[in-house]
Amino acid sequence: MIKGDPQKKQQLSLFAKELIGFALLFAILGLVVNFFFQQSIYENIDRGLNWQRIGILTNRRQPTFRTGQSNPSQGQVLPARNTPFRTNVLVFNSKGKIMNNQMLGNRLYNVFVNTRLDVSKVNKIREMTLMSSDNSWHYFRTLLIKVPKTNKSPMYAGRYVLILENIDSDLLAIRGFRQSLLITLLVFWFLAIAVAYFLSKSSMKPILESWNRQKQFSANAAHELRTPLTVIQNQMEYMLTKPKATIIDQAEPISTTLDEVRHLQTLTNRLLMLARSDADIIQINRQNVSLQSWFDQVIKPYIDIANSQTKAMETYIRVSGEGKIDEDLIRQLIIILLDNAIKYTPEDGTVTFTAEKIRDGRLKIEVKDTGPGISDNDKKHVFERFYRSDKSRNAKTGGNGLGLAIAKWIVDEHKGTISVKDNHPNGTIFMVVVPIK
Repeated sequence: MIKGDPQKKQQLSLFAKELIGFALLFAILGLVVNFFFQQSIYENIDRGLNWQRIGILTNRRQPTFRTGQSNPSQGQVLPARNTPFRTNVLVFNSKGKIMNNQMLGNRLYNVFVNTRLDVSKVNKIREMTLMSSDNSWHYFRTLLIKVPKTNKSPMYAGRYVLILENIDSDLLAIRGFRQSLLITLLVFWFLAIAVAYFLSKSSMKPILESWNRQKQFSANAAHELRTPLTVIQNQMEYMLTKPKATIIDQAEPISTTLDEVRHLQTLTNRLLMLARSDADIIQINRQNVSLQSWFDQVIKPYIDIANSQTKAMETYIRVSGEGKIDEDLIRQLIIILLDNAIKYTPEDGTVTFTAEKIRDGRLKIEVKDTGPGISDNDKKHVFERFYRSDKSRNAKTGGNGLGLAIAKWIVDEHKGTISVKDNHPNGTIFMVVVPIK
């Protein structure tokens, strides 16, 4: 593609949109997953705090404290002096003094010693940051409760209890999860670049093919229209140079002009049909037809045309009963095939038309000629628009390369098949099979 090519710009636009779409999708996915993971962590922590609150208020045993030295008289397990803390409680009197410093031990007490009582935070979960003796910061999730005086525990009764849940490991888990998630999303985003490029390229492929076909169609149509128009113009200008000539004197240029007008009319009709077929404007209208009499009527004029050109035409029509077809379209299909066969069959040659019913309620139509035939390479392209195996014969035969393209479209609309093969020793066979039920 050349610089500034609109096709390249369109592909780059699709690539950018798909890439941005993937990026947004991964970003939203990452935020959602991170949110729910963090929520799950904090919900578990808060559930533990509330369980501790209930245990203190109901004077139940607290199994969530770290295993250490037991004190049966208090009905609790005290944290071991040299083990890491996870869940701890601070008991304050009404003046804000810590009352359970002996239970905490020196190491923990040094961490919590500067903790102040804030009675306005009763029954509210909040976070707290404290520095330990080794100058490292520790993070806690806390819940302050007011224990009634009626509580059976002399340690808690009538006092404020601050439950502290250490969340250092949880924060590390969240941080590690975020890093892993970010790396994963980045890897998938880089993979998305390749996927977006592939999708943009594959999405553009039918668009580019359609675009190229449209440009080729327009160029070929302009070329085909230019030829008859040029001939008509030349003939008209020539006749203007003979103002005193009679009609009989100008019979030849008039005849040539009329031939080109007919050619132009055929071409424009076919172009219009293809344009309508591309736009799905034409709808087939299947109706029950008495096939034998219908084929006899369609074929009869071409027998006369072949005879007038000293060519033989043989017909084998074995289609008794009725069949459901679109009369106009199938007639046009037969006309296209017979017109081609007669054009390319030399004098004293033979055109053979066969129509017969085959199994499964299908109709087979064969048109054979004894012309020069079609090469194997050309057979692959004969149903393409404006394709002619020998462009030099256009002036002689009046072909424009649209007939077989229309024939294939008609067959496709009838959910049938059309094929071409050699007619040994010379010529070509076009075979059509369409359902008629």
